[in-house]
Amino acid sequence: MRRPALACRTGRDDAKEVEQVPDGEVERLYRAFVEADPATAIRVVEQVRSSGVAQAELFDALYVPALAMLGDAWARRAIDELAFTQAAVVAEQVSSFVMPPLVRPDTGVGVVLGVMHRDHHSVMKNVVAGALKEAGYRVFDLGVDVRASDFLERVEETGARVVVAFAEMLATARAVAGVRDLLDAEGRADVVLLVCGGPFAADASLARSVGANGVVSSAQGALDVLDRVRRDLLQREAS
Repeated sequence: MRRPALACRTGRDDAKEVEQVPDGEVERLYRAFVEADPATAIRVVEQVRSSGVAQAELFDALYVPALAMLGDAWARRAIDELAFTQAAVVAEQVSSFVMPPLVRPDTGVGVVLGVMHRDHHSVMKNVVAGALKEAGYRVFDLGVDVRASDFLERVEETGARVVVAFAEMLATARAVAGVRDLLDAEGRADVVLLVCGGPFAADASLARSVGANGVVSSAQGALDVLDRVRRDLLQREAS
């Protein structure tokens, strides 16, 4: 099984310098993830906030670097599958503590996110979801182990125009074809289907074979693709 690449830029203006956190705090948060210790992870976040790092900066300055360390450790096989999965659960629990303030621009574009059925690798989904929320997209996060029918159901409930399906195993990546088949069968061929995960990064033809409209390789990549999708949707509505 391929290890996921965690390119974790969040789409902020590159000219803006990310606020620095106190020495060692990113490492401490990473260790709390690996040790499956949510209490310590939350304590690290609170200590960094009390040191003067603004709430709006916690995601970029603390959380994303810690996730990058986690992804790198897994890629190097410094931690095993069980430790990675447990760390991802803790990271998800902590994510709400590092999100920027809720006052954000609203793009008006709904995005349904989820990790495919029988796949529980949530780290990249969490990073992408956080970046999209920060950029003003209406994110509907289905979590992990999501069936194709669940994607369709949430699209119909919310009117979302975009689906991003995550998969880190070849079998679950191939199962994305079921999402496209259901969307087309229910008259929702207009929904943009994006995919993300190691199998798609390794084989460009895989995304096409499952009916995806594009591949997301990082948080910044998701922002770039969604920006193009948003502009295309606006042009269609105007014509």
